[in-house]
Amino acid sequence: MSLENYTITILGCGTIGTAMLSAMLKTKFEPYPSRIVCCTNSEKSALKLKETYGEQIETSFGPANNAKAVGEANILILGCKPFLCEQIYNQVSSKLTGDQIVISLLAGWSIEQLSGWSSNARKIARVMTNTPAKFGAGIAVVSFSEECQEHEDLVMNLVGGVGTAIKLPERNQDAATALVGSGVAFSLLFMEALAEGGIRMGIPSAVALECAAKVMEGTAKMVSETGQHPGALKLATCTPGGTTIGGLLVMEDKNVRSGVSRAVEEATNIAARLGKK
Repeated sequence: MSLENYTITILGCGTIGTAMLSAMLKTKFEPYPSRIVCCTNSEKSALKLKETYGEQIETSFGPANNAKAVGEANILILGCKPFLCEQIYNQVSSKLTGDQIVISLLAGWSIEQLSGWSSNARKIARVMTNTPAKFGAGIAVVSFSEECQEHEDLVMNLVGGVGTAIKLPERNQDAATALVGSGVAFSLLFMEALAEGGIRMGIPSAVALECAAKVMEGTAKMVSETGQHPGALKLATCTPGGTTIGGLLVMEDKNVRSGVSRAVEEATNIAARLGKK
């Protein structure tokens, strides 16, 4: 595939597709595409994208126009919702040329399933990312088909704009969907609970929420920059007979730890069923 004047088409610019778009536009990775075409299912959505991103993108809507945009793509990003995937993909799969790189953001859909829809879809990268990608603070877990391995550097460079990109065997993708994708909502629930605890004890709601957000942000940074296990850092914050150990024992009594781990387990099982008929 030529890296001169190439085109990226994003098929489906919903939550995750738009998060990937925002990350690409902010990082300006190299080599940068000459065109980014964003496909939606309605004129209203296309206009909203154009109002937001202006001349940085082109837009397309409707099956015929979107199929044309797919045919013109060197890199096709599948960003639609998983339950709409088959319907949308069937509308455009005949336009795949065989030389294109297909980057799938679809939860639950395997490389084998995607390649089975079109004999021309062979260079496939399966990616699980999350909504913080929109702010450059996300993570992407990436798996490659055998035919796409020669393009690994390009894909990792492109996807890396979300924040951090990690290669992982495809067998781990459903678990990554739970940890990376659903983990954002799990973290927000915990943040909400922290803030509500502060409110319960008299802290104004806006202040409580800001404190909870900064606590989680700072804790994540502490783990990533020290490289220490969360358990070791947790122990270091506890003083004998202090407030922290007292609160932690209540959380253990309420099975918070196992509840979160089981949530990841359940989300993984659901992700494994998403691509099944």
